[in-house]
Amino acid sequence: MATGDSSVARQFNEATKLQYINLANKPPLYKVYPGLRAIPLPDAAAGSGPGMATLDAIRGAEPDSDSAQPLTLQKLTSLLYHSAAVIRRRQLRDGEVHYRAAASAGALYPTEIYLVCGDLDGLRAGVYHFNPLTCTLARLRNGDLRRWIGGATGDHAAYPATLVFTTVFWRSAWKYRERGYRYCYWDLGTMAANLLATGSAEGVPIGLKFGFADRLVSGFLGIDGYDEAPSLIAAIGAPDGVPPAGPGDVPGMLPQESNDLSAGAIDYPLSRELHLASLLRTRGDAAEWNDGSRKGTNSERDELDGTGDNFRPLRSETDGAFRGDLDLRAQPSAALGDCIRSRGSTRRFATEPIPWETFRSVVDAAGKGINAPSFVDGFSPYLSMYFIANAVSGLEPGAYYYNRFYNGLRLLQAGDFREMAGHLGYEQALPADAAAVAFITADLERVNRDFGPRGYRMVQTLAGTIGGRLYLGMHALGLGATGLTFFDDSVVEFFAPHATGQESVFVVPMGVAHDTNRVRPFRSRIAVSLDARARGAGQEG
Repeated sequence: MATGDSSVARQFNEATKLQYINLANKPPLYKVYPGLRAIPLPDAAAGSGPGMATLDAIRGAEPDSDSAQPLTLQKLTSLLYHSAAVIRRRQLRDGEVHYRAAASAGALYPTEIYLVCGDLDGLRAGVYHFNPLTCTLARLRNGDLRRWIGGATGDHAAYPATLVFTTVFWRSAWKYRERGYRYCYWDLGTMAANLLATGSAEGVPIGLKFGFADRLVSGFLGIDGYDEAPSLIAAIGAPDGVPPAGPGDVPGMLPQESNDLSAGAIDYPLSRELHLASLLRTRGDAAEWNDGSRKGTNSERDELDGTGDNFRPLRSETDGAFRGDLDLRAQPSAALGDCIRSRGSTRRFATEPIPWETFRSVVDAAGKGINAPSFVDGFSPYLSMYFIANAVSGLEPGAYYYNRFYNGLRLLQAGDFREMAGHLGYEQALPADAAAVAFITADLERVNRDFGPRGYRMVQTLAGTIGGRLYLGMHALGLGATGLTFFDDSVVEFFAPHATGQESVFVVPMGVAHDTNRVRPFRSRIAVSLDARARGAGQEG
């Protein structure tokens, strides 16, 4: 008779069970502080929202400090509402579903927002948590602590307000497991896209800061820094010259009672190891990490790759200087407020073409004007964009590389790649049917060399930001877009040798939304062939 541990078989059986989805340990979508009073904000939903044309807003027509408008509570509310709030509700058979301002993988919304501000009209200085469901604030600390939170990044200027974005990792890991760590930062990026566009439309400068002393910020907010951890700090408005706070550290805050965001969480060791490796310990570490002198430069490939018959500039001869921006007045787009409030991820594309003018206008705007580390000449040299053009009027179908230096497309290979696009996009119909598909990649070796493990968080977020701008731009012009996952190495192999050394980060199909907005089944011949070979086809013996 066997004498081994009889519990091992039971543990193995439990660990290898299959189920469609486990709702029993699904984390809550909203963080709430039941013991704190909900402070209402002005009703941002009552008006139409920012009226600036979306393409103008997303391209980063950001005011400088001298021309910035004063930050009011109304403008601050607009930033919060159009970045993160619930904008629509829909009653389904199984209950009410909430739709938020920014896209999120699986509608899991892992991002929380905290506000640090001085006195504003109608709001006392303090530290607050934003509830996106009720559009209210919960006060966690009293007093003007702006200098302290700025100091955690190495920037001692006192901005009128600072937003601290945190990530509840289990929300994404619950569905996407280890890979969910990436999705957390994609979602942070789409939210940042909305924030930057709204800041542009409201006349409020916004700077993104990825470097900060993690544990100091976690203690300041009263979070554990593991299950919920700070991910991004956004400086809101122009510095107002408020004198520094008194000497010494602001003590950590005892955690306020909130609902349990990580009950039943499963630990994913690689994600935790990466996150711990990315932490910055001190304010000095943060200041050094944020040092702008470490920005990358444009690659020699880009500077030499902007001529020839296979290059298509995004601007025409009437658009101005060779590398100049497009005149977006020729491509009118919906007001930003209307665009955000009506935006939704496309579930099925029609195979109809989209105009070249539309495509080039959105691509031109997507990567420009992001006030963040690692950006040079309006685009990050650490990120690249490739496209499969299926049906863009006036553009030959094929595979393209976006040359940020010359602001144009280099044709890498002509041909009909709809089926390939569907395969690369995780065997889904969306990229096969779309008019064009953006594949955002990163040079992770270069990122790691210049920014260390924390750079991984940064480029995932910035790819999500660019993807979020593609979303907004297409929707503002009456079209559709969505984000999706992909077969990582297959994407790089398809665009090789040009993409050799890159890693896949984010994929955005774009095009005409189908009248029936439901996912259609898809199976590529590539997958059929791979399955046959996996079963032994073509093998001898």
